[in-house]
Amino acid sequence: MTIEEYAIEQSGLESKFHNPIEELNKLIGAYGLTPNQSKVYLYLSKIGTKTASEISKNLKIPRTETYHLLNSLEQKGVVYSIFGKPTKFESVDIEKAIDILIRNEKNRVSEMESKKEHIVKLWKTIPNHGKTDSEAEENKFQSLQGKNSILARLQKMIQDSNEEVLVLGTEEDFMKFYHTEFTEYLKKCKGDLKVLTTYTNKGNYIFDDVPLEKIKKIEDKNRENFCFIIKDDDEVIFFINNSIIDNVMAIWTDSKSFVSTLKSLFKLVWKKSNHIKESDASKILGSEITYEHRLREIEQEKRILSYLQKNFKMNKKGVTKK
Repeated sequence: MTIEEYAIEQSGLESKFHNPIEELNKLIGAYGLTPNQSKVYLYLSKIGTKTASEISKNLKIPRTETYHLLNSLEQKGVVYSIFGKPTKFESVDIEKAIDILIRNEKNRVSEMESKKEHIVKLWKTIPNHGKTDSEAEENKFQSLQGKNSILARLQKMIQDSNEEVLVLGTEEDFMKFYHTEFTEYLKKCKGDLKVLTTYTNKGNYIFDDVPLEKIKKIEDKNRENFCFIIKDDDEVIFFINNSIIDNVMAIWTDSKSFVSTLKSLFKLVWKKSNHIKESDASKILGSEITYEHRLREIEQEKRILSYLQKNFKMNKKGVTKK
């Protein structure tokens, strides 16, 4: 019996329904295991002690590969062998296994950090070839895939900021970064931090650590189509598929025209928005805004959006400058 068949039998699910083993394989993969390593570990953890031949047969993995997988799992400390003829294999308890894998990953990261200085020094000893000053000054566009790459770029932007950091997006946009150091990075901003967000009772916990005086509430729901973070007049992270939680994607660029255009949009929305504590009062004051004034604002926004559409092609794969 395979681990998938075992899981379906024990849970009473039919094969057409979701198999929890598939989800477990994905989750455990985040702790440094390959799909087949996860499959072997989960098989042993639920089926019990087995030989390599039994594992190979039941999981339909070639015997040679099965031995390699078992050896690697032993090295990671989540599987151990029982001497005999033939040798049998048994798994470590799931909670202990997760603790071991976390410790392994921490040790791996520490080792990477310890080598950083040596790598940078070694890199500096190699002369540049073929890179001209004009090429170095060109506007750069970089695709950021996943929360980790976005957070790494954001951290660098915050560290380098001198004047201000501007953040615009809905709570739903930033909810993807809950349980990360996202707000910790924002708090370390040396310049002026300004946050424009929807800030509802349902999701205001996202910015719990950010002082309320630095946050304004977006009343205009049309702004929900945009999500970006600007550093000074130099850089911007622009999110391009905010609706997909498991596949967060963004574009980083130092294009002056792109940064200044989004900054103009931010300042326009910031000017007509109110701080959180002023939101209720704004409903009364809002009636004093003239029809002509609102028309001018809309026209200015249209010019900004037209610029973005004219100069940049945006799609799910990224942003391409025309």
